[in-house]
Amino acid sequence: MKTRQALAVAGATAVGVAVGAVAISAGLAAMLARLSVTVDRGLERPVQVRRVVPGETPLVWISGEGSGARGQHSLLFDPPGATPGGGTGAIPTGHARLGPVIGRNGRDVLRAVVGVDSGELVPGASGRMVGWWYTSPEELGYRVEQTTYESEHGPMDAWIVHPKRKRKKRWAIHVHGRGASPAETFRGIEPFARAGVTSMIIQYRNDLGQPAGLNGRYGMGISESRDVDAAIAAARARGAERVTLMGWSMGGTASLISLARGTHRDIIDGVILESPGADWPGILRDKARQAGLPRLIADVGMELLARGVVASGEAEGVDFEDLRPEVLAQGIDVPVLVLASPNDRFVPWHGSQVIAAEQPDLVQLVSIPEGGHVRLWNADPERWEQTVLTFVSALPQPGWRGH
Repeated sequence: MKTRQALAVAGATAVGVAVGAVAISAGLAAMLARLSVTVDRGLERPVQVRRVVPGETPLVWISGEGSGARGQHSLLFDPPGATPGGGTGAIPTGHARLGPVIGRNGRDVLRAVVGVDSGELVPGASGRMVGWWYTSPEELGYRVEQTTYESEHGPMDAWIVHPKRKRKKRWAIHVHGRGASPAETFRGIEPFARAGVTSMIIQYRNDLGQPAGLNGRYGMGISESRDVDAAIAAARARGAERVTLMGWSMGGTASLISLARGTHRDIIDGVILESPGADWPGILRDKARQAGLPRLIADVGMELLARGVVASGEAEGVDFEDLRPEVLAQGIDVPVLVLASPNDRFVPWHGSQVIAAEQPDLVQLVSIPEGGHVRLWNADPERWEQTVLTFVSALPQPGWRGH
């Protein structure tokens, strides 16, 4: 009798543990799914300013995540004691441009201060390293026009950068990545301007100060591709007959989808992708792995997003089949330049490799060693700009379309 009771208790306990494990797994999957489509305003401030060395060229000792990244970077920072974003996730108030690492002392790294555009860089300030370099497109020295374009959610802000020697009717649309500022794309304008291409830098749904998308969440580049298509329509209305897409990270996903099925795909003559989100199932599985979670958690999370159990920017749910690199490659019928790095720890470059392998006659994959996510320009600006300039200048007329 006691044995039967013990077995019953043990069985009930086992069932309870199993049910609890399933519930925990489902909860983790739902959390991963929500995080992947939730707008992130960047509250993290992992970099600390340790010491500032005055001089003709000031130097700064910093430490923290990203402080030792290769090449020149910007430090977005808040003054000592400030609450990041005041609880709203606002961009830090300070902006300093830092040169490459020139010294190390334990975890601290030494960089030259190229310039401080806003704020006061002092010990105790905290912030985060970012890849963008310019704070406004006007800094590039070209005529800039502020404008808007009409999207399905209302007017979105944009800038138009006019080259000094314009090649008539050639435009480019620059699309930043998930949770990033449009300033991310300013680095990419110069080679287009030198090629005589008019650039349109867009903001899109869920950007700070712009109309929100469905549920105020992202659509893994699917929803955002419709804003890219709306921007192409605006360029077309202003006389564009050829449009090149330049997409960064998730902006790369949106650009590939716009190329594959956008209303105005007929005038797209080429696509440039920097650290593109070219394999979203792989990205989410990698995030689970980094968190010490099994692959199953990511797979269940994707199923929750696909069925709409976890809300996203897509009314019918996110179709992850369309976000596999093999499928994204099928929509490519114009020349594509992919700039990606094996050192990208945020978006693995596997998707870029697959796309290049699937379309070897159309896709050129270029890697800059030690370049981080959307930071290949920072590691080697001259090579990055020359590669893009050569590609843009050689693009054929639309109508060729890979046949």
